[in-house]
Amino acid sequence: MLGHLYSTNYSLELMNLVTPLEEAIGFAEKGVYLNPDNQRTRLILAFARLLSNEVPAGLAEVERALALNPNSLLFIENIGYLLTLFGDWERGPALIRKAIKLNPYYNITVHYALWVDWVRQEKYQQAYLEILNFRKPMLFWDPLIKAATFGLLGRYEEGKRAAEKLIKLKPDFPSRGRILIKHYIKFEDIVERTIDGLSKFGLKIK
Repeated sequence: MLGHLYSTNYSLELMNLVTPLEEAIGFAEKGVYLNPDNQRTRLILAFARLLSNEVPAGLAEVERALALNPNSLLFIENIGYLLTLFGDWERGPALIRKAIKLNPYYNITVHYALWVDWVRQEKYQQAYLEILNFRKPMLFWDPLIKAATFGLLGRYEEGKRAAEKLIKLKPDFPSRGRILIKHYIKFEDIVERTIDGLSKFGLKIK
């Protein structure tokens, strides 16, 4: 769990604390060493691997977590979330949708991964429908994906409001934005589409 906290703070820059990714990986690896048959520990290590751009190693951890319990109601949406972000565009979204169907209390963060998949396919109206389910108003990713989607759809008034909220939540986003986006999106074409959508509102992402 310490590995998860370090990884989350590293990738989202929530608090002004030193949480190096190397230490996050170390904590996660220790968790897997102590409890190798635990899905949570495997997924935390996979998440840390995602952030460190270790795609094959991270994907292998997700596969191990899935094999431990393919029908886990508690973790199936998280497995689908990570599979999607690692680029498994078939199984990832399918597992997320299965979890949504089975569990009314699923983690709504998984809609972000579905949004990434719609942007990949350049189906921006579907991406818009997905952001309606991603309700994290205090997290900068909420207005980020809204502004990017509105920009790609040409809906400038709504997008401008979202962009203003993004800068309010994350004032240094113009200088940090590309780095922050690439923590979670590992495919350059999707990164560029996201930045292109944001650029419609004068956000110059370095």
